[in-house]
Order: sequence, then C-alpha cells, then structure tokens
Amino acid sequence: MKNRTVLNLLSALALAPSAAWAANAPLPSDIAARDMGGGRLFVNADGLTLYTFKKDREQLGTSTCLDECSDIWPPVITSADAEPVGAWSVITRPSGTSQWAYRGQPIYTYAKDTHPGAMIGEKASGSWDVLYEPIDTPPNVQIKATISGQTLADLNGHSVYTGPMADCDEDCLKSWLPVEAPWLARPINEDWTIQHRTDGLLQWTYKEEPLYTFEGDFRNDDSNGLDAGGEWSVVVLQSAPDVPDWVTYQETDIGPVMATSDSMTLYTVAGNWEKIRTTTCDETCVATNWDSMVAPDDSAPIGNWSTRPLPDGRQQWMYLGSPVSTFKGDRIPGDTYGDKFGTGSDIRGGWGAILQESLIQNFAR
Repeated sequence: MKNRTVLNLLSALALAPSAAWAANAPLPSDIAARDMGGGRLFVNADGLTLYTFKKDREQLGTSTCLDECSDIWPPVITSADAEPVGAWSVITRPSGTSQWAYRGQPIYTYAKDTHPGAMIGEKASGSWDVLYEPIDTPPNVQIKATISGQTLADLNGHSVYTGPMADCDEDCLKSWLPVEAPWLARPINEDWTIQHRTDGLLQWTYKEEPLYTFEGDFRNDDSNGLDAGGEWSVVVLQSAPDVPDWVTYQETDIGPVMATSDSMTLYTVAGNWEKIRTTTCDETCVATNWDSMVAPDDSAPIGNWSTRPLPDGRQQWMYLGSPVSTFKGDRIPGDTYGDKFGTGSDIRGGWGAILQESLIQNFAR
C-alpha cells in the first residue's frame, strides 16, 4: 500500500503544468505564434513557418547552416536593435549578421514554403523540424500523428475517444475503458480536468468530454471504435493539412493514394530532375507518359499545395514542392503503373504515387 501511495503521489506531481505549452509567453515583435489545436506553430512576420536544424543542436547558439544551405533555408535575421525576449535569443552568424534562436536553436524559414500555412520543410532530409510547441497532456496520454491529423492516444498508441454518455455504465464498460487519472492527480489547465465517476474511478476529461479507449483497437493505427455503434469519435486536436477541393482518395495495391476528381492516381517526381531527364526519361519520354495536373488561373495555394508556371503560361499544381502529374498508362481508378517510373540503378527518385499517408505530420521531437 505504501509503494502504491508513493507512486500515485509521484504521478500527481508529474501532472503539474509544464513549460511545453505557454500560450502567453513573450515573443519578438517580428515573430508570431499560431494556435493549431494540438500546439502552437511559430511563424515569421510574413506568416511563413519557422524551422530548426538538428545539426545545430550539437552546439546550441551556433548556426551550422551556411552558404548553399542558407539559400534553401534562409536564417531568420533580427533587426539591428533586437533584444532577447523570453526563450528567444540573438546569435551572431559567421557573416556577422544576427539571427533569432529559440531555446538556443537558430531559426530558419524554407525556400519552398511560398505561402502562409505551408510546412513543406517538415522532416526534410530527416534533419529539419517545424518550430512547434505541443499542448500539455497527462503523463498517460500522448499526441499521435495520423491521417486525420494530430490526435490523442494512450501510451500504447491506442486512439482516445469521446462518447455519447458522460458516465459509461456497466454494459458500456465491456468495450470502453476510461482513461484513468491517478488518485492524487489535479487538473492541468482549463482543458484538462478530472471527473469523479460513479464507480469510484477518476477519469481524465478534455474540454469537458470524458476520455476512453476502445478494447477493439489492437494496433496503433486502429480506430475501430468509430464503427462500434453510438456517437463515439476520436479526439482530433488538429486536422490534417488542407487539400484542394478536387482531390479525392483511391484505394490501390500500394495503399490509399491521392487522386483526381475522377479517381485517377496523382504522382510527383522526386530526386535530381536533370539526372532523371538525361538518364531515364527525357523530354520526349515525359510528354509521352505524363500529363501535368493543370490548375485554374485563379487557384490559390492551400496547405502544402501550390502552383508553378508551365512554359505555355498555364499553372501546374505542386505538392510538397514537387510538380503533380497523372500517368497516361493508368487506365482505370486504382491503377498505379506510374509508381517508381523513371528510376534506375543510379537514380534515386523518379515518379511516385502520392500516398494518403503523406498527410501525416509528426511534430514530436
């Protein structure tokens, strides 16, 4: 009993609000924070997403992104009279210019982020992270990145749900397990509170909704509770990035992919384009096999989608900074014959179908 009491006391202490989510923390005048539901995203004065570079963490306060790197990842330069603000400090680059740093990490934007809301640089080369502070959660609840967006899960990765009833009764408890709070736990903030259930358990609530897991979820990506009857829903803190309204999703042999309004698979090309063009697919090959996904002239960027001009003056859709096309060899919805087209023994990249899972944005560090 003594050990159990100590464990519950330690758990309760761990529930004190941390510094991870500080909505009112001071910011430099040329930096803003955008509330994203699951946390806050930092942006510059133009609304462009800010990033940190993993290599900079080896020596905090020093930028290792120089020369060509800084052309692709422009450092966020401070004004001449900038002063440290809260967690924000000013560092000096080798060139002598001053750059903002957050908790000692130099801050950058990404050249391919051409409009506010784009996060094309997220996890680029495995070395770049969006500057994002997640909300606080109880120690037995985590934020999980899914196709639906940033969702809540238990520590085993099982989805967390809210349901149609405030106090799940005996029959309900055969399938639904309350997300329990330790005996001495206390609310984290106005969003995270604790419900005293009629069966004596303490249960976490998020925005006044009691939280449950579903016994029928066996794998991390399961959300079988949505089909279990009743009005149960997964807790989505932040929806997946927006896509143009003509984009659909199509089941294929390689998994769900993004598709046109008539369900034909969409592709992007990755890798060294010049090498692909001279080695595996020249201009004639491209014209023979691919149709550019043309955007109306009045198309506006949305989420990680933007446009680029074609030689004939039309606009082509871009996804995550790469041009989008359809493959002429695909005949019916579900075909993915263009996937891995243009690759070779010494070519990394080529064309690839746009998987629906590319919507997953994992901001965890």
